[in-house]
Amino acid sequence: MVSFSIPTGKTADTFFNFTVENRCLLFAGSRNFELNPSLCSHLINSFGKLGFSFLTGCASGVDKSFRYALSTSSYSKNSIVACAFKYRLKDPSGLCSLLVVPDNLNPKVALAKRTLWMTSRCSLLVLFPDFPCGSGSRLAFKSAIMNNKPVFVASQVKPKDSNLYNVYKDTLFGLVSGFWCVPPVYKDGLCYELY
Repeated sequence: MVSFSIPTGKTADTFFNFTVENRCLLFAGSRNFELNPSLCSHLINSFGKLGFSFLTGCASGVDKSFRYALSTSSYSKNSIVACAFKYRLKDPSGLCSLLVVPDNLNPKVALAKRTLWMTSRCSLLVLFPDFPCGSGSRLAFKSAIMNNKPVFVASQVKPKDSNLYNVYKDTLFGLVSGFWCVPPVYKDGLCYELY
């Protein structure tokens, strides 16, 4: 298990603490922009040192940024690219690629099924959405929350409040600002609050 401690903002010494179990991290986000390679590498190294393995998609934009950074990292052997289309299996990154949906699906359906496959297998989602948030990022966020997985949304725009999750402003390792969205804690779930 890996523990996280998030300042609640109520007082200087008040924190919300939680743990995640299996340590598989999903990087996902917008297809409309790529991230700074240095940021991606720092995030990979920071989570890798905590024992995480990595999962990302086959799309352009954020997925491509993390595929490249993973392929040049010491965690490349602990990484999987989930593909929605057979032709994307031959990714030049050299990472392990898996076709995770049936072949010859409608492209929108294939991408949605791939997103659902990834969020059901990760223990934590780090999401870099567009603003306004695109349909793929919305699906990844909602699916992760419904599967009781914490999500870090790398955005200056606070996610809407909901009964489905608690929102906390924070940074990831001091590298990127955003908001943790942590679903309610269930004793037998994948996210546990520490007392």
